[in-house]
Amino acid sequence: MNENILQNSIDKTQIPPLHQKRILAFVNHFVISSCSFLNDFASKCETKFIEVERKMQKVEASLIIIESKLSSIPNQIEPKQKVELDSSPSAGQEVHEEKKVDNVPSVAEENDTIEQVPSPPLEETGVKACEDERYKRFFKMLQFGVPIAAVKLKMKAEGVDPDIIDTPNLLLTDGITAS
Repeated sequence: MNENILQNSIDKTQIPPLHQKRILAFVNHFVISSCSFLNDFASKCETKFIEVERKMQKVEASLIIIESKLSSIPNQIEPKQKVELDSSPSAGQEVHEEKKVDNVPSVAEENDTIEQVPSPPLEETGVKACEDERYKRFFKMLQFGVPIAAVKLKMKAEGVDPDIIDTPNLLLTDGITAS
């Protein structure tokens, strides 16, 4: 019996027409229920977006407060460089004795009495990223427990390279330090 319906042997002119009022009622019901569903969905999404925006504003306000507190803290971490000078003469240094005649040294003898002071070892030029004024507050934020993803977002928002936060000991040739 189902096979007869599916085959084209049925004369469709003999089938009675569908009730237009009934079809119109079904279509209207579908449109109204779809519109109400979409309106409810849109209003729920809007409320959630407003909640997220409020939370983001609170986080941003907290971040501003943390930044101001961090900027008020004096920088106590100062790099201490120790240069040790040997008091004993090494192979490359000569120690000259002063020769005095009548307690008045001659000009040639004065030049000989100047000792050669060893030069400090050559250091790489630049400022560590964690000591640079542009990045210092971001490293402080990490020390206070701000998540690294939030710090990177803040750096990106301010137009600063966020990859610097991963390498705090990177030497920056264009670094800025507080004088």
